[in-house]
Amino acid sequence: MKVSLKQLILFFLICGMIYCLSFPAYSRGEKSYNVMEGDQAPNFSLKDLNGHNVRLSDYKGRPVLLLFMTTWIRGCWEMIPHMKEFHSLYSKKGLALFNIDIQESQKRAEQFAKEKVIPYPTLLDKDGETRSKFGVFSVPVMILINSEGRIICWDCPDLSKLLEKQFRIKEK
Repeated sequence: MKVSLKQLILFFLICGMIYCLSFPAYSRGEKSYNVMEGDQAPNFSLKDLNGHNVRLSDYKGRPVLLLFMTTWIRGCWEMIPHMKEFHSLYSKKGLALFNIDIQESQKRAEQFAKEKVIPYPTLLDKDGETRSKFGVFSVPVMILINSEGRIICWDCPDLSKLLEKQFRIKEK
């Protein structure tokens, strides 16, 4: 059977369309529709670099900022100075910050935390389950959770203003 160039092009176009339409938005680097701003944040329990279990539910009553990341993506490195700034401005006021390192070895995460002099905990999401619960399918993603445990920002553009607002609300 001889296939013409036109048939071959048509075949690849159809295959491409089927591929794009067969995957949900989150697999194309977009936000999952399962986790929305305003939703209750899913609870998790992850080990930190010292082997201690950290549960999100232990931080109820405090705002929590999560940075889902990997050590090998440059965009994640670029988020660390912002996280350090938020840590210095808000951790004494009650903000809990965590890097959530996705599916990497503890050794690599420890080395990264040491190299970048990260002053807040890194949690290990070894199997990627927590990443999935939060609808994170590309990194970096910062998620801000308010003191009631609700997601108020999923990868928002101006986190500074939201943090200021959270602590103004808390002071009243």
